[in-house]
Amino acid sequence: MRRDSFGHRFDHSFGHSFPDRSRHAFEPGKLVAGLVIMGVAAAYGMDAAGEWNVRPEIALPALLGGLCAAALTSALTYALRRRSRRAAPED
Repeated sequence: MRRDSFGHRFDHSFGHSFPDRSRHAFEPGKLVAGLVIMGVAAAYGMDAAGEWNVRPEIALPALLGGLCAAALTSALTYALRRRSRRAAPED
């Protein structure tokens, strides 16, 4: 008996669960956005700890620029995947 739930495939006959990797594609734009946000959060964390002096005039434009880079990465990924789907021969 199998049941698909939250991206995991459960096989109750063996008692193991294995993630279903075919459900979602890798999205590099989300990776870039996450790294940018974590970087800015780390900078503010270091500022709160007294290790760095982070000025909002620098951190906020860096966040905006990083999120724009993530959007560009997502757009390029979408365009490349769309182009490769069109170029692939249909069976």
